[in-house]
Amino acid sequence: ITAGAHRLWAHKSYKARLPLRLLLTLFNTLAFQDAVIDWARDHRMHHKYSETDADPHNATRGFFFSHVGWLLVRKHPQIKAKGHTIDLSDLKSDPILRLQKKYYLTLMPLICFILPSYIPTLWGESAFNAFFVCSIFRYVYVLNVTWLVNSAA
Repeated sequence: ITAGAHRLWAHKSYKARLPLRLLLTLFNTLAFQDAVIDWARDHRMHHKYSETDADPHNATRGFFFSHVGWLLVRKHPQIKAKGHTIDLSDLKSDPILRLQKKYYLTLMPLICFILPSYIPTLWGESAFNAFFVCSIFRYVYVLNVTWLVNSAA
């Protein structure tokens, strides 16, 4: 998330060639934090409207809200209204990101849960352990580390 959706695509901090963009898109899909276009839109909203009702994870609404609560409630009407004002033309012009967004709901379960659960069984790990450690624990851990950036700031 940090190198791809955040720095490369949300902030345009650097340019990347095709192989790196493909790898970062794969990692973004593995992280299951939404398609890059959507993640970057929310992050651009956060910076443009920081600590207002148009900020998706407005920290003035408290630790829990900025950590995970913002994902559990309906978006504030200001987020929806102002979300359309965010320029995403750079992201929407990237064929890799368009492909990821189009097939995200198919790719994400495969890359985030099925493959990480299957691969350890190739060397004899139980399917139960592989699923809970390589898929569920990894996913929950990465989410909470990512969310901590919002809530601890």
